[in-house]
Amino acid sequence: MDEIFKQYGATIITVLAIIAVIGIMKLVIGSDTGSIVYKAFSDLIQGFYSSAGGGMPGA
Repeated sequence: MDEIFKQYGATIITVLAIIAVIGIMKLVIGSDTGSIVYKAFSDLIQGFYSSAGGGMPGA
């Protein structure tokens, strides 16, 4: 076991770090309408359209 960690220790740590980052991104971004990023983006778009007056000038 000690020999494995001597040879592959850095690789194992790198793989675990990548898996942790992917897990955190999945948690924050999510995959449905209840995620933090979806809500922020939706609020941004709704705020843009409400401040734009809901239409094009001269239309």
